[in-house]
Amino acid sequence: MAMRRTRIQDYTKIEEAKDLDSVVNDKRKRKRATKKKATRRNRRYQNNLLNHLTKNIDEEYKD
Repeated sequence: MAMRRTRIQDYTKIEEAKDLDSVVNDKRKRKRATKKKATRRNRRYQNNLLNHLTKNIDEEYKD
C-alpha cells in the first residue's frame, strides 16, 4: 500500500480515541529535520482531524 498524507476526510475512520494515532500518517516523517518537527506536524494533523470530527458530530445531532 502506498503511503499518503492524512486527509481531512479521514476523520470518518475515528471511532475511539486510540484510532487517532493509527489514522494520522505523516508520509514525510523520515525526511523531517528533527523528531520534534515530525511530532509537531503529527499533532497538527491530529488537531485538524479532531476539529472536523467535532464539527460534524455537532451537525449530525442538530438534524
